[in-house]
Amino acid sequence: MKRIHRTLLSRLSKAKAVLIGTHKNPDGDAIGSALALARFLDSLGKPCDVVCHNQPPSNLRFLPGVDRVRSAPQRQDHDLGVVVDLESVERLGDAAPHFAGCRQIVVIDHHVPHEEPGDLRLVDPSAPATAVLMTRFLFDVRARIDPDTAQCLLTGIVTDTGGFRFRNTTPEALHLAAKLLELGGDIAAINSHVFESKPVSFVRLLGIMLAKMQLEMDDRLCYAVLEHKDFELTDSTDEATEGFVNHLLSIETVQIAALLREHTPGRWRISLRSKEGYDVAAVARALGGGGHRNAAGCSVEGTEEEALSRLRPELQKCLESC
Repeated sequence: MKRIHRTLLSRLSKAKAVLIGTHKNPDGDAIGSALALARFLDSLGKPCDVVCHNQPPSNLRFLPGVDRVRSAPQRQDHDLGVVVDLESVERLGDAAPHFAGCRQIVVIDHHVPHEEPGDLRLVDPSAPATAVLMTRFLFDVRARIDPDTAQCLLTGIVTDTGGFRFRNTTPEALHLAAKLLELGGDIAAINSHVFESKPVSFVRLLGIMLAKMQLEMDDRLCYAVLEHKDFELTDSTDEATEGFVNHLLSIETVQIAALLREHTPGRWRISLRSKEGYDVAAVARALGGGGHRNAAGCSVEGTEEEALSRLRPELQKCLESC
């Protein structure tokens, strides 16, 4: 790992300009890791841009430097591209073409890869967050981590471990989080913005989801469908559903939960969660998506009935696997 860190530092140091990108519908780990890397490049005096298909959601607007995340870069002469928290190039969305001019691509990620893009890959599926990989790298190369950088990294670790509640919370994650707290990270601010500050539209949409939830297979499978009209009724966007699927998984009998959201008519985003032993990443991959064993997602098109007809057999197959 140290050799990869040295190689990564060398490539970053030699680059003329660096383009940083992450996945569509970015979460705290994606944005936190991207911004932390951007701040490190600032310290090296390297010009960089941060691009993303979608703007950061409202609950991440507190992050230092979040305004530098744009849909398109300000300059066009990047010779090195770095994509973070991303196991498939297609998840860059509209940001993907901006990387075409980069002579080299670096991938920093913690997902199980079903593709292996990149000329240099810093990938560890056992890590609970890409921010853990980024923190390892910055510590190893003796980078100066100021309070703003610590806040970005800590946000990535906190959000991807569900506030240290998920099974992916490792001793290393807690150890690194403690170090980032010592360096100026503010976990109370992260919890307040990410987990404890919700608009009224969020609560109304959550109520609709809970009213629509369905239990099947001896109450071991729970799913819910949010139609486009539900978002219009509550004046909500898809980003408001962050964490909704965990409410379905919290039911004591449920082993697998799924939430289907019709973000635009006929286009469905599906969030999948599972308890120990059930690999919902396999379900997501069968439908063209990906993710982690216990947290994954995918997108499908069609009517509600068509989306469910593709999803339910895969969920049932997953349940029957254990």
